[in-house]
Amino acid sequence: MKTPGIVAFAFGTPGTIQSNRRIAEIASKKARELKCRVFTQLDIIIESGIEVTYINQEPNNPPPTLRIARRAVQWAVIHGLTDLWIIAAKPHVWRATRDIEQTVYERGIWIKIHVSREIEQYPEESWFCSDSTQERARSRKAWNKRERILKLMPFFIYKRVAN
Repeated sequence: MKTPGIVAFAFGTPGTIQSNRRIAEIASKKARELKCRVFTQLDIIIESGIEVTYINQEPNNPPPTLRIARRAVQWAVIHGLTDLWIIAAKPHVWRATRDIEQTVYERGIWIKIHVSREIEQYPEESWFCSDSTQERARSRKAWNKRERILKLMPFFIYKRVAN
């Protein structure tokens, strides 16, 4: 029997910016559809009535993607989840997926990873918010400065600097 869960990654800060409201809306809708729980960050405000676990973080200091992935997989194991649905901004989804897949592989467990198709209904550029307090989530140019390096970096190095 499949037991799904959702991992929702914020894209910038605070929770009131459009990208995070969109992620929260998609995650809440998917959680209701799948009748499942959600693991996320403080900047993703999930609808009431849905079981949600928030990663520990300091205010105004979002955790790195890899740390979220590791805690999410740990959470999935604790709750006996067999399927994880990733909900992230389109520009962020490749890294969120890679980090969760790598964590599952490193732990030697089997969890099926899915990416929620609902993120595809929004153009990639629409995920960037000029009012984000996180500079890298304000524009494609700011995002790519950092992301290009992370894409080229071997994972064994990435996991040392990104955790």
